[in-house]
Amino acid sequence: MKVHAVTTIAALRSMGEGLLRAYAAILFSSRPVVGLLFLGSSFWFPNAGMAGLIGALTGSITARLLSFPYLSRGLYIYNSLLVGLALGIVYRLDGYLLTLILLGAVLAVFLTVALADMLWRLEHLPVLSLPFVVVAFTCFFAAQAYGNLSVYLFPSAPVEPFVGGWTDAFLTALGSAFFIPHPVAGLFFFIGLLWTSRYLALLAVVGYLVGDGLLQWLSGSIHPTLGQWGGFNFILTTIAVGGIFSVPGWRSLLLAIIAAALSSLITMAVQGVLQVYGVPVLAIPFLLTTLTMLAAMRKRVATTPPYLLLEAPALPEHSYERARLVRARGAEPESVPLRAPFFGSWRVYQGFDGPHTHQPPWQHALDFIITEQGRSFRNAGHRLQDFHCFDLPVLSPCHGTVARCLDELPDNPPGEVDSNNNWGNFLLIRLDSGLYVLLAHLRQHSLTVIEGERLTPGQPVARCGNTGRSPQPHLHLHVQTTAVLGSPTHPFHLLGVTLQTTQEQIAGFHLACRPAEGELVSVVKMDGAFWRALHLPLGLQLHYRYRLDEGEWRAQRLTVSMDLTGGFRLRSGSGASARFLEEGGVLCFFERAGGKDPLLDLWLLALGLTPLADAPMSWADRPSDRLLPLAWPWWALRGLLRPLGGGLDSRYHRSREKGLWRQQGQHRLPLLPGIKQEGASVAIIDPERGCTRLSLQTADCLLEAELEEISTIEDQGIPQARISLKETY
Repeated sequence: MKVHAVTTIAALRSMGEGLLRAYAAILFSSRPVVGLLFLGSSFWFPNAGMAGLIGALTGSITARLLSFPYLSRGLYIYNSLLVGLALGIVYRLDGYLLTLILLGAVLAVFLTVALADMLWRLEHLPVLSLPFVVVAFTCFFAAQAYGNLSVYLFPSAPVEPFVGGWTDAFLTALGSAFFIPHPVAGLFFFIGLLWTSRYLALLAVVGYLVGDGLLQWLSGSIHPTLGQWGGFNFILTTIAVGGIFSVPGWRSLLLAIIAAALSSLITMAVQGVLQVYGVPVLAIPFLLTTLTMLAAMRKRVATTPPYLLLEAPALPEHSYERARLVRARGAEPESVPLRAPFFGSWRVYQGFDGPHTHQPPWQHALDFIITEQGRSFRNAGHRLQDFHCFDLPVLSPCHGTVARCLDELPDNPPGEVDSNNNWGNFLLIRLDSGLYVLLAHLRQHSLTVIEGERLTPGQPVARCGNTGRSPQPHLHLHVQTTAVLGSPTHPFHLLGVTLQTTQEQIAGFHLACRPAEGELVSVVKMDGAFWRALHLPLGLQLHYRYRLDEGEWRAQRLTVSMDLTGGFRLRSGSGASARFLEEGGVLCFFERAGGKDPLLDLWLLALGLTPLADAPMSWADRPSDRLLPLAWPWWALRGLLRPLGGGLDSRYHRSREKGLWRQQGQHRLPLLPGIKQEGASVAIIDPERGCTRLSLQTADCLLEAELEEISTIEDQGIPQARISLKETY
């Protein structure tokens, strides 16, 4: 009985959360509290508000009875909600309209499921409010034959201006997205939008200005009714194209402005057709403009902005931070990421734009050799076997398929070249993107793969040789555009390596880099004690205590979990989390989600990008500036100057002291010329226990954390394990 009650409560909670998210989703929010605000605001016109609520509840119950997934997201509900709102603003709520709402809401659920799957398979497009428009037209045209429906005369907008002029028109248009065309209700909707995202609120204003301004300019007269009932199309189109389905930037903003203008044009055209039938334009301009532009932009072959987010739409602040972190930790977006094609440490013999052979159109290339004490060979260097890199393993730098290969050519004696076969023995790998990776000058008869074979990064494929145009044994690496040898090269970069010049004592780690001529490139391994100390297996629980400014200690737990997409996340007891990867010799955190959490933010700031090599090293990163705690004046200034967020200038150094690793970070946040905020983080890593101590010192606070216990989550056949560390403090 108790279990049944708990299950019922959980189901009702999920249903309520989905209902609120459905209201919020009309303006692309996912916050239940925003949905609650929108729900209350919809009752500005009680008839419409109640009709909308009935439609939403009907959709929710239908989806639950039919066991459709993701109910808590409101995915199958908000189209039913819109059906109820649209009918409730036209007809008086009675038994006849109730029947029509129930039928329309159920139909909207089925259409949402079917159309969402169809559009995704067709072009990876979102369903948006397309099911609502289909159902609404069905109901409106059917209602013309139903004589028992009574028209609802909703209160008109106030004669006296609420604010005045354009502001009232904008708020009324925003309210019309919920079929509540009133400036006061629109104000509450705008507050919810502003609460969700300041950038989306800005796009809403820009979209309405562009769309309505173009409408008035081309028509030469004011269209208050069209602006009242159709102006929300400009707003929704601009938000969707420029804020939800693309990464924020000046190009995406320009695209959103174009979308608003096109939506205005389509609004006039649709209005001219539908006014004959006495049917409003609804969201047709929004859907036609948004879906057409997204489908067209998806066909681009360019890798320049604006970047679409059809697979993972997000609020602009989140997508901007994700894109910013990718750019900060990598190369430019069009650059191809590759693993180093060797073991150990090799020196760059010739880099990009090298003076010998790396000139346009083959300027994107790297040549590698091995040197000891400045020499690439031992003894006199008369034999190929004297060269340090000769006959060493060559590894696949990527996932791909062997497109072409050759290993029949003989190796040149030192100092000789084969000008008739510039590339010598080679391996050409086709990437899934359609580009090709070339490994050249391989040793005769050393290939271990065949054409058509599928390769993985790190797989041995051949041995270093001295064939083709090669005066000494070396390994050539480049990416090219076609399968023809000699095709123009394409930019690429190496992942997870350390770089060291002849003047530097400590190697610097780089998550992504293009090494220059003379730099020593070393592959970072994950098989040492340091990797084991920071390894985060599924189900691991780290029990910390932390305090602020030497105050009272608080307990907090960090748990390694897996999300629905198969990604690993470090999740705090507060619900905040961050996704992470352990591969390529690095522990890398990204996609911070959830509310404020001092312990998780301290962990991410101190360990957010950590090379997993058993060696002292230095590196740089650009973690989110939201991780650095600030006093409220600086917090307000940061929000004003960086509305979409930004990155810290963080420099890290790791050393070994008394059997422990000490990882220090210096974090700098420039705000204005001569004005900056700084912080210093320290992480102590024990080879046996992991990260046992963390601290962050800023001008305003001292945050400290200590590991008290390590445990694992109990599973079937796996008992819970606990290791207490309290006695060590």
